Amino acid sequence: MSERVILADCCEDWIIDWGGFYLATAAFACPECRTAWTKSGAETFRRADGREFRRSARNGPEASFPYLAATDGDQPNVDRCCAKILLAQGERLADGPFGCPVCRTVWQKRSERLHGIRLAVFAKNGLPEPLAIQPGRTRPFLVPLSEYSPPRD
Repeated sequence: MSERVILADCCEDWIIDWGGFYLATAAFACPECRTAWTKSGAETFRRADGREFRRSARNGPEASFPYLAATDGDQPNVDRCCAKILLAQGERLADGPFGCPVCRTVWQKRSERLHGIRLAVFAKNGLPEPLAIQPGRTRPFLVPLSEYSPPRD
């Protein structure tokens, strides 16, 4: 299995909202997950592991959606627009196809039982396995279904 490219939602949200205020070469950390970052250029940010991302935007007829694109072309396996929609609305979506209005990716939503819990499961072409919403310490995040673990009380 090839290594997945993951860009944490918290890091991307922080950089989209506040990255433009850092001075060139400034070091900072995501306030949620503490991942270390450096501003490496105009609208370009380097994660502690050396991966570099550039602020970009998808433009629609009446709006634009900012996101971070990998400068090496090896993009995250789920676009920010899809992740935000699936995390915010995914569990309430009806089973069946759903199209992201920003990037036009078509997702298939279904419900499945795992660990005695009914989960919303999301699949798209090119993804090696479906995703589930994993409750997290500060916010939920998407994980491959095989990596899902039930929430602890």
